[in-house]
Parts: sequence; structure tokens; C-alpha cells
Amino acid sequence: MTSRDAHREATRAKIARTAERLFRERGYKATTIRDIAAAAGVSVGSVMTLGDKRALLVAMFDRYIAEVHQERARQNQSTTPGGAGTSTADSLIELVRPFLEIFSTQSDLAREYAAALVSGAHSSVIFKDLEAALITEIESALAKEGMPPASVPGAARTIYLSYLGSLFEWAGGSGADISKPLRNLRLVLNFVTESKEA
Repeated sequence: MTSRDAHREATRAKIARTAERLFRERGYKATTIRDIAAAAGVSVGSVMTLGDKRALLVAMFDRYIAEVHQERARQNQSTTPGGAGTSTADSLIELVRPFLEIFSTQSDLAREYAAALVSGAHSSVIFKDLEAALITEIESALAKEGMPPASVPGAARTIYLSYLGSLFEWAGGSGADISKPLRNLRLVLNFVTESKEA
């Protein structure tokens, strides 16, 4: 990497850190691109090379999601979390809980992130990568539970979409309590895992 590339990357990282700090301190709506540029000591054009405000927010949450996923990979939890005596539903709840916790700790910003994704104007590569990884982990858990192989893909997709639905329903509400989306998700998980023989 040349010194020019290194400088460019350092500037990008500084802008990203500054945007994150201002979003947390002032809130998403109260923070402007000009605020981010001034606080980072760069031009508005430099900030805009990373995208608009929503793009900066999506990138921020993508970093959080990637960190959680990398931590789980380091802990060798590429298969179902939990241990002996843990129900499949409990294991699957523990699979998605860290991601719900990310959103719950910054609920106002999480709502803006969800709005950015739903708008279709901003996409999240990490969110898509996470989708594939979570579905694979859910399929593994269901297969271990003894679900017929032909039913596993559809059941895993149902669980994943229920997780997303719970996440977006929670994001549309108020407060940071994740107990409601977890309860709703548990209902689906219990139904899917208990219906495996049907």
C-alpha cells in the first residue's frame, strides 16, 4: 500500500469514527454531513466519497454486525450455539440474540438503519453475508434436531424470515427492550421445531 493509499484509508477511518461518534452524541437526524466534515477536519467532499449520511450509518452497523459474527467464528460457534441439554429453540435464540442486542443498545440509530435498508437506496453487504451464514447455521441446528432433510431448507428460511420480521417489528416500536422480538421468535421456533415430525 502506497503512502497515498494509507492516507486515504486513514481519512476514511477517521470520517467513519467521527460519524459514529456524532450519531451517538447528537442523534442521526441532528447530525449533518457538514458536522461530520468539521469534526473530522476534512472537506464535505471527502465525507461524501464515503456516501451520504445513510451510507455512513449502514457502514457503521455493518461493522458492528461483522464484529459479532467474527467473534462467534473465533469461538468456533459455526454450528449451533448452546450445549448438551439445550433445546433447538434455545440454541437458535442464542444464535440471533447478539444481533438483536446490537440494535437494542442504539435503538434510534437502529431504526434509521432499518429504514435505510427497507428504502432500497442503500444495501448492506454484511447483512446479506450474515443472511447466508445464519441460514446455514439454522439448517445445521434443524438437521441435528432430526428434521427430515427435505424440510430443512424451508424451515430454516421460515425461521430466518421470522427473525427479520421480529427485528423490523421491534424497530418500528419504541424502547430498547428485546424481550418482545425474542418472545415472538420463540413462538415460531417452537412451532417449527415441534412440528418437524408432522
